[in-house]
Amino acid sequence: MFFAKSLVVVAALAAQVLCHSVVQPVMGINGKAVRSDTQRPSNAKPCGNTALSKIDSSQVVTMTGTSFTATSINFNAKQDGSMQFTASVDATGTGKSFKAATITKNGPNAPPKVGQTAEIDVSLPEGTTCNGGASKDLCLVSFKSSSGFGNCVVVKQGQLKGSGDVE
Repeated sequence: MFFAKSLVVVAALAAQVLCHSVVQPVMGINGKAVRSDTQRPSNAKPCGNTALSKIDSSQVVTMTGTSFTATSINFNAKQDGSMQFTASVDATGTGKSFKAATITKNGPNAPPKVGQTAEIDVSLPEGTTCNGGASKDLCLVSFKSSSGFGNCVVVKQGQLKGSGDVE
């Protein structure tokens, strides 16, 4: 009886370890993400184990207004590799002040094949002004998939127009 229960626990934990997907460009990674770049974002560590100091050396996505598009990729098929994300943004870039962002276009919850990609469109809360990083125009965006995996992406705010709107 004990063996059967232990086997079920081990199988459940093994399945959790295999669940992977990310949103690119992954903070702290130059180039295309690989399975080992996947993090487990949490309330305590919204960027997983990625060092927040990597904000200034990471590839960025430039916003149009208060929205941007990034690309997700899965490393497992079905729900284990879900590319359906929630997002939150920290306009300070410090990793300490995240607020919910809106996903306007999401990826599939159960992609049929490994290595699939999907565009993720994100809208930041109205009035968001990115002021993180040395350039004072970067935000951190934390993504978490429905299977609990994800990462942070560095987003750069466009230049302000004369009316106070962001390009």
